[in-house]
Amino acid sequence: MMLTTEQFDRIRKLALRLAGIELFERHHELLGSRSCRLGIRDLAGIDALLGAAEAGDPRAGRRLIGLVTTNFTGFFRHPRHFEIAAEHALGAAHRRGQARLWSAAAATGEEPYSLAMAVIERFGGDEVPVTILATDIDEEALAAAQRGAYDDRALGALDSGRRGRFFSGEAIAPEVRRLVEFRPLNLAEAGWAVEGPFDVILCRNVLMYLEADHRYSVLEQMVSLLAPDGVLILDPTEYLGRGGHWFLPGTEGVYRRRSATARLDTTGVCAHPAERR
Repeated sequence: MMLTTEQFDRIRKLALRLAGIELFERHHELLGSRSCRLGIRDLAGIDALLGAAEAGDPRAGRRLIGLVTTNFTGFFRHPRHFEIAAEHALGAAHRRGQARLWSAAAATGEEPYSLAMAVIERFGGDEVPVTILATDIDEEALAAAQRGAYDDRALGALDSGRRGRFFSGEAIAPEVRRLVEFRPLNLAEAGWAVEGPFDVILCRNVLMYLEADHRYSVLEQMVSLLAPDGVLILDPTEYLGRGGHWFLPGTEGVYRRRSATARLDTTGVCAHPAERR
C-alpha cells in the first residue's frame, strides 16, 4: 500500500511531535509496507489512525509510534560493547560497591538481557551488585521484553553455552531477569522520570533517527545522568554531533564522559553532516 503525500506529511509531523523522529522521503514507501504488517489494509485505516493520533488519543499515538519506529534487535549485537560495559560495571562496583547500567532503547529485551548475561559472566557469579534499567518508547515491545521468552530465530545468535546457562527452554533464566527493570520512556520528552547516576548508558540506534535538536537534548539529559567516569555506548555508525563536547573522543561507538573541569568550548565544534541544516 502506498501512502498519499498528504498522509505521509501528517505522519512526519506526528513522528516529530510525539517521538522527535525525523522522517525523509525515502521512508514513504517503507511506512506503507509497515502499515500492512500492523493490520492497516487501506488508506481509510491510515486516515482513521492519523485523525485519532492528531486528536490526542493515547492508544492511537502509541500505534503511530509503533509504525515509525523499528524494534530490530538481537542478543549480543556488537559483542565488544557488552564486554566493555561489563568490565566498566565491575570497576564501578569495586570502587562504589554497586553499578548501575541503562539500556535506553531496550525494544524486546535482547539488549538488556545481553548486558545482564555479560555482567554475570564478568563477575563470575549470579549474585552481582548491578542493576540494569531498560526503557523504550514502545510499550508493546517492552511487554514482550518482560515476558522474556524468545523463539529459535532470536536465540540463534547465542552460543550453546550461553543458551544452556541462561535459558530454560525459550525463557530467560531468573538470575538474568532479576537484574533488569523495564520501564516505558519517551526520550523525546523533557524531564525524564529517571534518576542517575549510571555507570554505563547504552543508547544504540536511536540518535540517528532523531531530529538534530532532539538529538542534542537527549545527549544533554544523558550526560547529566552519567557518573563522572561514566561511559555512553552508541552504535558505531552514530555520531555525537553538537553534543560531542561532553565526551572524550571514542572508538567503536564508546565514549567516556569528559570531566566538568575539562569540557571544551562548543564554539566551532563540527556537527555531523546530517545536522548541518
